[in-house]
Amino acid sequence: MSYLPLSRKYRPQNFDEVVYQEFVVDTLKNAIELGKISHSYLFTGPRGVGKTSLARIFAKAINCLKPESINPCNICDNCKEITNGTSMDVVEIDGASNRGIDEIRQLRENVKFVSVKCKYKVYIIDEVHMLTDAAFNALLKTLEEPPEYVIFIMATTDAHKIPATILSRCQKFDFQKIPHDFMYKYLQKIMEKEEIVYENDALNIIIRNSEGCMRDALSLIDQVIAFGDNKVTYKDTLFLLGMSDKKLIEELFKNIIYEKIEDIYDLIEEIDSKGLNFQYVVKTLIEYTRILLFGVAGSKKFDSHLTEDEKELFKILLPMATEQKLFALFQIFQKTLNDMKTLTLPRYIFEFGIYKACRISEIIPVGSTQTKPVTQKTSGHQAEIKEQSAPKDETIEDKWNSFLKKLADIKPALSANLSHGFISSFSNGKLTIGFSDEKKFHYELTAKRENFNLAKELLLKYNADFKDFEIILDNNNKKKTIIEKIYEAETFQQRKMKQEAENDEIVNLIKNEFDCKIDKITLLTKS
Repeated sequence: MSYLPLSRKYRPQNFDEVVYQEFVVDTLKNAIELGKISHSYLFTGPRGVGKTSLARIFAKAINCLKPESINPCNICDNCKEITNGTSMDVVEIDGASNRGIDEIRQLRENVKFVSVKCKYKVYIIDEVHMLTDAAFNALLKTLEEPPEYVIFIMATTDAHKIPATILSRCQKFDFQKIPHDFMYKYLQKIMEKEEIVYENDALNIIIRNSEGCMRDALSLIDQVIAFGDNKVTYKDTLFLLGMSDKKLIEELFKNIIYEKIEDIYDLIEEIDSKGLNFQYVVKTLIEYTRILLFGVAGSKKFDSHLTEDEKELFKILLPMATEQKLFALFQIFQKTLNDMKTLTLPRYIFEFGIYKACRISEIIPVGSTQTKPVTQKTSGHQAEIKEQSAPKDETIEDKWNSFLKKLADIKPALSANLSHGFISSFSNGKLTIGFSDEKKFHYELTAKRENFNLAKELLLKYNADFKDFEIILDNNNKKKTIIEKIYEAETFQQRKMKQEAENDEIVNLIKNEFDCKIDKITLLTKS
């Protein structure tokens, strides 16, 4: 007997075998049980999630001679014929190749004939959105008032292409992509049942590339099994998916996040020499940017579907990334991808895009942005400011300023936000930084748990004079912030230079291209 592909071998044959589409399954089972079967159904959703399979199961269930509760028995003549596609009463039509008005007219004529063996005559029209307008119009009357023994089940991946006149005559069911966890458990059972040796990372990669489509996942596994002598290994999977040079792309992404431009040319040369498609590389960079963004945003399961190598990579990169930086990188990668699709010289476009990504901090501000700032809580009521004024010892202020410069190398946005505060008090090694109400926004960003804890940890680590640290809202102090002191120290000429830089033509071009604004302008002096 010839080999039966896994996608066909494990195609659901009853309602209980359908993966994840519980809402649709339960509704159809209840309709059968209550005897409230509609004359037309529309199944919509992504490819390979069970639309046609469930249509067949439904056709078997309503025509089964020996039903097991609601499920078809799959052993009676009607069930076998429907499963094998030989039933005279269950007709499957490919909407893509039978899309004209003549085919639909023929269908309308056939509808008039009663079923041969089954109780219901079922027409399953796959990819129904491919029908022409004239064909849809010809189908309307039949859909609205079909004979009582006729049921239409239409399936499509593009529901928006179905005319409203057709939609209004159908019960519509939306199928969903199968989540990673559901698909993983299902594929594990198949691997164990088929006695196939597999690696967890290989299954993760297969599921991610199948994009929620069970049929695609099983087809990929078939391909890997054929290549790997009944084994599903991570190495073979990467090779067959064209991802064997994934490490090279990971290294490129690492250099972009670290903004290490010196190795970029060699990496691009290697990517080109190995024949990697530049568009594929950029798409992978976009995927990595998305994953890292979820990590920065605090998603607990952002790495749950990653391979062990990928988890290690993102663990290293996470402290170096900010939301704003990742937003900016996404814009660069997306623009690079679009340009490569429409313009010539793809390598040049790719190179400029990658170099721009490596210099992102010099082009636009890439500090952290937080959508839901949470104020750091203090014990009891708002912490009181001690009556003693901030120490006049310039040494403490110098050390605080020095710390902010060190922090800027590690977490630029946090350093910038702290610069909007001032030394409210310093007593017994405890440093209190105050923020006025006008700077409440910067206070709230700094007060986020991860930011505050990082600032405190590094402050105590870098200088033995500081034993404790807190930040408060302080409107009683008239002290100037570091930002204000810097501004007052600027000469008229320096402020004029900054104004000229802000109005510079190239700067405005960058602002327009990235839809951004200038956060800070720093004048560099020759050493």
